[in-house]
Amino acid sequence: MYYEVEYYYTDLFRTIRDERNAGSRGHPIFSALLYAFCPMAAKWWFNGADPVIPYDVVWEAASDFASGITLKEALEKREVPDLLGHVKKYIGTVTKYRNIHTYRSSELSPMFNGEEIEVTARAGYQAAFDKHFGSDWRNVLRFVRAWAFTIPDWRGDAEIQPGKSEYEFKSVSVAFSVPRLNRRTLEWPAWSWRVKNGYALRIVLGMMVNDNSQDQLRFALATKSNGYFDDVLEDGKTKRRVVPWKVAPHIYSLDRQTGRAKPFNARFDIEKLVASVPRVAAIAEKGACLPLGAFLHYKRCEHCGFQALCFTKDRDVTPLVYESINEDAEKFDRSIA
Repeated sequence: MYYEVEYYYTDLFRTIRDERNAGSRGHPIFSALLYAFCPMAAKWWFNGADPVIPYDVVWEAASDFASGITLKEALEKREVPDLLGHVKKYIGTVTKYRNIHTYRSSELSPMFNGEEIEVTARAGYQAAFDKHFGSDWRNVLRFVRAWAFTIPDWRGDAEIQPGKSEYEFKSVSVAFSVPRLNRRTLEWPAWSWRVKNGYALRIVLGMMVNDNSQDQLRFALATKSNGYFDDVLEDGKTKRRVVPWKVAPHIYSLDRQTGRAKPFNARFDIEKLVASVPRVAAIAEKGACLPLGAFLHYKRCEHCGFQALCFTKDRDVTPLVYESINEDAEKFDRSIA
């Protein structure tokens, strides 16, 4: 199954839309992270726009995997139970191909041709594809690939070996905050393995990345997190609280395509970078919000939650973008305009 690198920022858009973070428009952490992602996205958000959460097949697979259900149950939940035979065939084909071609994620090679589901088998499932798989039957196999190969590849790179320790893979809401910032602590979605070896506990905290690139600010905030959110019973009522980590988690990036997991490699002083969040947010609020994502590479925009504001359905840049550039230029120096 060969396809080019696709750029997803699902956790960013999900956490902005998360009801548990309601009322956080203008929060310095969101402002800084959006500005680092693309200044234009930050501007749309400041102006009241809410991002659309794009369909993300790897995220969907990880969510089901973390819930503890089996792959068969996941397919039943997503209304394609009769494709189980094709799924098993696909897993067997990928396994065999990997055994022959031992380089990383060899099934992504254009030479691999085992990703087919016959037209007759797909008949009658378009409604399920539309509802659960982004309207594309190929996402069934991408879902399966993430489940059967990508997540185990992450686990292996994080040195978590079956049979040598007890472990579980879960979704987790990490507490994002900045010291001495008088604003609410935000919930940020991530993935974790709790690994027990006797009395020893190890926590691996992972966040998905594209093309093995570790964006420094997001990972710095995760490194400085003092815990995770959970529902806690207090005075007979369930309340959302930050639960301190029992041990400091090991922070890893999880490449959504190649299946590589790598420890966070900080390029900045983490303390200084996290402390700079309010200043980065202030810069974002003042303007100079250019569409740097589109300037760098159009693919960064394909799964952006604000894409419809920057591009038409024909992928042409909207007049709003040019108007915004001129508007921001006049804010700083009229000679630029």
